[in-house]
Amino acid sequence: MEEELKVKNENCAEENEEGGRAFEVVKLALSGIILLLSLFMDFSGTTVLILRICAAIISGYEILVKSVKNVLRKEFFDENALMLIAAITAFIIGESAEGVFIVLLYNLGELLEDIATDSSREKIAGLAELKSFKANLLVDGKVSEVPPESVKIGSLILVRKGDRVPIDGKVVNGSADFDLKAITGESKLYSVGVGEDVYGGAVNLGDAVVIKTEKLYKDSTVERIIKVVENSAERKAKSQKFITAFAKIYTPCVVLFAFVLAVVPPVFDGYNFTKWIYKALNFLIVSCPCALVISVPLGFFIGIGALAKRGVLVKGSNYIDILANTKVAVFDKTGTLTKGEFSIGKITAKGGYAKKEILQIAASIEQGSSHPIAKALVLGSGQEFYEVNDIKEISGKGISGFINGVKYTVGGNKVLSDIAESKRNNSDNVVYVLNENEIIGEIAIIDSVKEESARLMKDLRAVGVDKTFILSGDNYSAVERAAKEIGVSRAYGELLPEHKADKIAEITKETKCGKVLFCGDGINDAPSIAAADVGVAMGALGSEAAIETADVIITDDNLLKIPYAIKKSKLIKRKVLTNVIASLGIKFAILFLSVFMPLPVWLAMLGDVGVMLLAVLNSLTISLYK
Repeated sequence: MEEELKVKNENCAEENEEGGRAFEVVKLALSGIILLLSLFMDFSGTTVLILRICAAIISGYEILVKSVKNVLRKEFFDENALMLIAAITAFIIGESAEGVFIVLLYNLGELLEDIATDSSREKIAGLAELKSFKANLLVDGKVSEVPPESVKIGSLILVRKGDRVPIDGKVVNGSADFDLKAITGESKLYSVGVGEDVYGGAVNLGDAVVIKTEKLYKDSTVERIIKVVENSAERKAKSQKFITAFAKIYTPCVVLFAFVLAVVPPVFDGYNFTKWIYKALNFLIVSCPCALVISVPLGFFIGIGALAKRGVLVKGSNYIDILANTKVAVFDKTGTLTKGEFSIGKITAKGGYAKKEILQIAASIEQGSSHPIAKALVLGSGQEFYEVNDIKEISGKGISGFINGVKYTVGGNKVLSDIAESKRNNSDNVVYVLNENEIIGEIAIIDSVKEESARLMKDLRAVGVDKTFILSGDNYSAVERAAKEIGVSRAYGELLPEHKADKIAEITKETKCGKVLFCGDGINDAPSIAAADVGVAMGALGSEAAIETADVIITDDNLLKIPYAIKKSKLIKRKVLTNVIASLGIKFAILFLSVFMPLPVWLAMLGDVGVMLLAVLNSLTISLYK
């Protein structure tokens, strides 16, 4: 019921907005008609003045209301105050038509700005369309429609063909193809069967399936994605902070200069106050900082929305700044640059043990671990296990347990810290099986590189990333081989998670120009993500750790979205900088002319409204870049 009320309220808000815009058009049209009547009809001077006052009130009363509210909040100078001062001054010096023009054209500019920025608002609002406002709850074989907020973890929900999945869960009955384009930005269907995950926001394009929910609605993937994008406005880029601070200083300075322009030069120009007040009037109009105040945050807002549509979630415009200045990219290896789908290679047995026995010991001890290598061992053993007692994890090294009273330890090179260096096998990614302190077996683990990893390095260099690194817990040989195959500048192996973070801090310190990006899976690499200037989580759908820790989230496993995000960020910064330079340049040029030569008020308004609209339209082109 609450969700339905919320939807109704949103619909009402949209209707009110459309109605408000229609009212604005009528109001401006009426004001314009009254102004034209006063200009071209043969009325007395008093009637003309009354008509123009009415026209100014019709189109400008909101400016007055906003200015009064700002004064009550002790915010004395903004664009509304500038327009109000300019309009009143025009009436005082007898230029009543100019006074109406000021408020009429300013409101017309505001209306056009709203229309121009609607597409960017719709881009962000479009994410809300991923939400489901109902769930088909299955209880005792009966289906009932309920609000998704009321569905508890472990409930069964039916998702028919064409339905959008309301809550994350696992398929327990049936199989179907799901469209995740709205979340990942990729036009690719995902076939999901029994026991596999499916995420909120996905659309079922196949037969009906039954899903067992694993999260509450508020914690589902689509809700978290929407929150990330909506909250991104809270983290401002340096340019946004600069413009906000600049406008607070700029506006009162402009008012002071306009006042000086109105009262000082006339003393040296035969006390011709009307001439110089008119110049000050134009100066006030042109100096309005609308284009700067609006276009800079709008550029970042549109950019973040466009990236979200392509499956790249950026938590704030400050990270757009960092991405645009990225010069070093650091990657985790397993599951990021490699497929993370391990398989078992050569098995070496020693001390009288058989190869199958070595594999069974390793799988039996590792069967409770969620690590990808452990899963490969379990799968390769054919699910044949020994009974294991007293299992203990050795942090960052391996795991041990007792089988038939004998202690066995399974792990990588780190587990051999007490064994002679010569006994290590540095030629491959190897899992060692130890009986007490003796190596009784070695299991080679194969992990193939992702097809797009090599192209990723080329694309990164193309967008200005000078150096690339791999940080991995795997042995040096395996890491260096992957680095050579992919084309990475430098690689470091046998690193514990905390050592990865230390290495990133070291790389950051050495990077004198530019920023450092770290990319990992967002689950085991939280310290490294936090240590970098910008942390990127790959394939983060459904991963709460990734959503919380990372600054940028790639919702699927497409590595090529990293250089895309960097290139897009550079474009966003270029557009914002263009808006700032063009806005200030054109404004200062017209301000200079307004002081030294007579300019009509419409040209002054064009210097304000026109520049603002050009800046807004330039920002809108960000979403056109593919």
